Amino acid sequence: MKTFTSNIHQQEEEIALWREMLKGDIACFEKLIDVTYDLLFQYGSKFSHDREMIKDCIQDVFLEVWEKKDSLNHNIPPKAYLLASLRRRLHRMIQKNRMLFLDHLLPDEGFDIAFNAEHQFIQLEYDQQMASRITHMLNGLPKRQKEAIYLKFFEDMDRDEIAAIMDIHPQSVSNLLQTAFKFLKSQWRSVVSLFLLLRFIA
Repeated sequence: MKTFTSNIHQQEEEIALWREMLKGDIACFEKLIDVTYDLLFQYGSKFSHDREMIKDCIQDVFLEVWEKKDSLNHNIPPKAYLLASLRRRLHRMIQKNRMLFLDHLLPDEGFDIAFNAEHQFIQLEYDQQMASRITHMLNGLPKRQKEAIYLKFFEDMDRDEIAAIMDIHPQSVSNLLQTAFKFLKSQWRSVVSLFLLLRFIA
């Protein structure tokens, strides 16, 4: 999990690289790609399982940024801008593919959140079962609520950044999160009961 200090340091590094890149520094542009690529790919994989399409879209996003560097705002939060750009591009590509092929021939392109056994806190069998239940619970949310949850708690983004990425009003972000919390709260009792049971029989 990210610590608050490391997250602030990373944001400062991204902003510094962004501003130097906009001045035409190719080395900073390459470094910016290095430090944000994994984040972009992980985010893109929530919308599509087509790895090559995700990679192509990320490449297009960075090429567009470089081409438009003279007109971009130095004060734009780079991570939010890149994620929003990738989201729009992926949605266009997915819609284009749906127009070219019959819908039933395409995989369902939703927004998937999943814990995995490589997370440090999922080391024992009951932890894995707990993670499985939490994953199931999260995936029971509508995709826009899942996306808001992901950006808020997995990527440490604030309401305005999430609104910019999802292209919605900040109040709509709050509404999505509040609705998601109500659902999760209603489901949490069964998850806690399972967790306690597994603890006692372990």
